[in-house]
Amino acid sequence: MSSYAAMDRHFPTTLTARFGPVNAEAVMVGDGGQYGDVSLGRYSTVIKPVSIPTSAPINHQPFVYTVAAGEDLTAIASKFHVSVAEIRWSNTNLMSTDTVATGNQVVVPPVHGIVVTTKSSDTLDALATKFQVDAQTIIDFNRLRTTQVPSGTTLVIPGGVGGAFPPPPPLYQILRGGSPSGYTYKIVGCCLGPYVNNKFPVGWCTYYVATKRNISWSGDAGYWYANASAQGYPVGPTPKVGAIMVTWESWAGHVAYVEAVNPDGSWMVTEMNWVAFNVIDERTIKPGQLGQKLVGFIY
Repeated sequence: MSSYAAMDRHFPTTLTARFGPVNAEAVMVGDGGQYGDVSLGRYSTVIKPVSIPTSAPINHQPFVYTVAAGEDLTAIASKFHVSVAEIRWSNTNLMSTDTVATGNQVVVPPVHGIVVTTKSSDTLDALATKFQVDAQTIIDFNRLRTTQVPSGTTLVIPGGVGGAFPPPPPLYQILRGGSPSGYTYKIVGCCLGPYVNNKFPVGWCTYYVATKRNISWSGDAGYWYANASAQGYPVGPTPKVGAIMVTWESWAGHVAYVEAVNPDGSWMVTEMNWVAFNVIDERTIKPGQLGQKLVGFIY
């Protein structure tokens, strides 16, 4: 026994260390390996599996997007998976209009919600109440370390909801200082056309004309002539019944539907948002009266 004990005490540690635990099949696990759902390192150290994310992490920062040719807010909102309203709420210059032009820069929220730049009077509780969210949501998403937010801080309000948008001024108020003089016109009060699959915002000239004709293109009114031509629609300078009149009567353009062409060469159109927002009127236009503002007609 004494000789056995002596031999045991002097057994090389480099060998005894390798006699680690064994699994049910008596396989030595001292060198590590995969055993069932458990990963083992040397000398049976348990290694916790690391989960690998399958999707990109959420961006917490808003970004500025430059509007490309032919794009409107609907296309931009679809591209970044937010709503048109959320983009408008995040840009003070879009509160009274949902129209953008090529080259404009718009702030886009990284998630559904609103981007705000704080004022000196703002508090997190006030912002939370205004945009119908919990203040802690703002703190967590923006990784704030204090509830005191300096003036000029850009914050994302995830899930935030803004107020109702005011109706835009009628086109003639923008162009003619409040008087649509020079044209014979009258308020119609009705009626929309038969097409209901309409991707244009209610109340605007594009919305009305898209109920009168099946519009397969998009973009601001002033670009309809080029966009329709690019899709193979015939265009030209002469008014015809059923044609779409395209003008540059505003910076975003204007469209109307030709209802009649008179013997003297004048033509009568129906349109929306010329006399007032979301109001339909009839207007008679004389040859040359629009001057360089007339782009042409889509047939």
